[in-house]
Amino acid sequence: MNELADGKTQEKRRRILEAARFLVLRNGLRGTTMEAIAREAGIAKPTLYAQFADKDAIFVGIVDAMMDDLLAAYDSGMAGGGDISERVGAALAGQYAILARTLAGSPHAGELMSEHKRVGVRFREKDLRAEAEIAAALRAAGVGEPELLTRVICAAAYGVALKITDEAQMVAGIKLLCRRLIEPELH
Repeated sequence: MNELADGKTQEKRRRILEAARFLVLRNGLRGTTMEAIAREAGIAKPTLYAQFADKDAIFVGIVDAMMDDLLAAYDSGMAGGGDISERVGAALAGQYAILARTLAGSPHAGELMSEHKRVGVRFREKDLRAEAEIAAALRAAGVGEPELLTRVICAAAYGVALKITDEAQMVAGIKLLCRRLIEPELH
């Protein structure tokens, strides 16, 4: 009986998060109400509030649901082939490609990219983990000032992801950025 109840609860949470993600991408975070989320998910408002205290909690849930994909893309890039510039480029481009696909077509992409910093502690944890791993890999490759170079690369990759809306161009830009900043340091 507990497994059945847990399954129903998880299914409700999934439906709520799916509905909220759809509405937030279409209407923006500010333009999405708890009432609209409940209606889109096909549940009553009290059921929604039993699962999530408020809209911020739902947004955190959306962000948390995305984290596994972002981390998998980053890890895959870092574990891939090539020299350190290619691996860092693939890792950063991979995670930003996931974000680009998630936000594709939303007129509120800019708002959502900036909002994740307000409620996305896990984004910051992911960023810190990535920065530590990249700096360690650069240090192991003999790069001078690996921490500073890592901060510059990560900040620049974020800027590229914000400014280049075409996913293929964004991925190519981040990979180019990493090659141009890291390769000269390897020789």
